[in-house]
Formats: sequence, C-alpha cells, structure tokens
Amino acid sequence: FAKGDTNYDVDNMDFENVELRVAFRFNNGSDTDGQAKWYYKALDEFNKENEGKIHVTDESISTESDYEEKLTTDFASGNVPNAFLQYGGSRTREYVDAGYILDLTPYFEQYPEWKEGVQDFAWETTQFDGIEGTYGIPWSAYQLCLYYNKDYLDQVGVDVPESWDDLVDACAKLKDAGITPMTMDDAYATCVIGYHLARLVGEDKVKEIVTEGEWDDPAVLQMAQDIEELASNGYYSEMVGSNVWPAGQNTELALGTAAMYLNGSWLPNEVKEMAGPDFHWGCFAYPALTDGANGIETNNFGAQVFGINKDTKLAKEAFDLITFLSLIHISEPTR
Repeated sequence: FAKGDTNYDVDNMDFENVELRVAFRFNNGSDTDGQAKWYYKALDEFNKENEGKIHVTDESISTESDYEEKLTTDFASGNVPNAFLQYGGSRTREYVDAGYILDLTPYFEQYPEWKEGVQDFAWETTQFDGIEGTYGIPWSAYQLCLYYNKDYLDQVGVDVPESWDDLVDACAKLKDAGITPMTMDDAYATCVIGYHLARLVGEDKVKEIVTEGEWDDPAVLQMAQDIEELASNGYYSEMVGSNVWPAGQNTELALGTAAMYLNGSWLPNEVKEMAGPDFHWGCFAYPALTDGANGIETNNFGAQVFGINKDTKLAKEAFDLITFLSLIHISEPTR
C-alpha cells in the first residue's frame, strides 16, 4: 500500500488493466472435481465482468507436493503470485512467521458483515496466539473422519463404531467375511497418528509432544501399539505400505476392496465417478479410546486459507477477487 493509504472500500474503486496472478490447488479441465469446475467457471465470469479492469491468470497445480514446491520456489525467487491458497493453522502460521502473508484486518473493518458471514471456527485458522491480525480468508472448511462403505458394515451386521473396541470388533467381522477392513494412503497416514494421539491425550498435549519433541511420552507408545494391533491382525490392507495417494482411496475404497478409510470431507467428491451412484457412503468420528482425553464429540476441523502476498502492490485487487468468489452464485450448477 502507498504510505497513508487508508481506503479499503474495494467495491467502489476503479481498476484499470491489472494483471492478477493467483495460485490454487485445482486441476483445470477436471471432469470429476466439482469444486475445480466451479472455480474455473467463476474465474471466467470474474474476468468477463472486469474486462479492461482486472484480469486473473491462474497458476494452480493440483498435486500438493508440486504445489508446495512451486510456492517455495516462487518465494525464493521473489516471483510470487499476488494471492495463493494454503492450509490454515500451522501451515499458514509458517508463512506469517516468514512475513509472506498480509494482515487483512483493515478490509474486515471495512466489510464487517461480510466477515461475520464466515463461521467463527474457520477464522481460528487465520489468527494466532501472540500475533495481532487476521492472515487470510477461510476458503473451504473440512472435517476429517472415517469414511466407509455402508453395504459392507450392513453385510456383517455391525453398527457404526463409537469406541475403539467397536472398531476392532467391526474389523474382525469384516475380515472374517473376506472384506479388507481399512486402507490408507501415504498422504494421510500421519492423520491416523495425530487423531489417535489426540483421542488419548487431547489436542494441547499433542501440540506439546510435537513442538517439544516429546516422542518418549507414554502416549506415543500407546498410540503405536494400538495401531500395530490393527496391522498385526490383518485389519489394514496389504497395500498400505506401498500406497501412494490416491491409490488407496481410488483402487481400494472407491472400487470396493476396502471398507473404511480416514480422510477429509472432500473425499466423496474426489472419487464419486469411480465409486459410482450405487456406492452407499457413510462416515463416523474417530472412535473414543478407553480413558481417553476426549471422545467422538470432538473432531478435526479445518479450513484452507486464501492468503494475499504481503509484498504485492495488488492487494486490493486480490481482495476484490476473493470477495467475488465468496459471494457469487454462478449461473449453472457444476455437480
């Protein structure tokens, strides 16, 4: 911003021939990702409505590792998109600490009603202890839970597991029926570890274990033993050691060779074409553990965050795009 510039009313600003670069994690041209189809249609509408004012060039990469490598390279070279998507919480905090993301507080003061339209929990992914400000806009909320094939649980006559013993019992009955109880992919293997630890000792203690390197804590051993019990009993797919995302979710869960898979709420949309209309989806919270710190009333929620490059001279244009994306209703459904 120019020094002394306190005007954040982007709705009433005149822009002229601005080239705006943004990076999301979408696959342009995807026939199966409804969110990606929505996003690119929205960009087309934004560019049409703002012809001669703002034109958006999309630099998205759909695979997480390649996308993160792009951002790392861009920041190292100084050739950074004006706005970009990142996971909220600790990942965004890393970018805030590095001085990469702009504090958007002045914009939210200009548009308080717009800010109030976002659920409070989502803002927690953009605000951090000891740091004033709000660093980004929650883009899409998600929840991690165990997704499952309802037909398989019905077939073996078990209810949705609520406790660890329930889960072990369900796995045993599925295996006895010739059904692989669970699978996972490399990209989400640590989610199992984190969820189990959080059930044992709570979120704050998990943060302490990770940040302080307390890997000799008894809870870590208990977590490993519990998961090893599942593996040694043959309740995990034989492919989990070699599954590279999205092999497990696509070739095992979606195609019906495994019954359960821990993942985010984006999963059904990612595999709906492979699973087909006859796949009967179900999901349940990670089971409660005996004498654990919390139960199924607590879950892993989060949000991706649309951040604006702290050093960009086009922050107001980028905010204009963000508000457009969050408020519009495109003319045709994508799902």
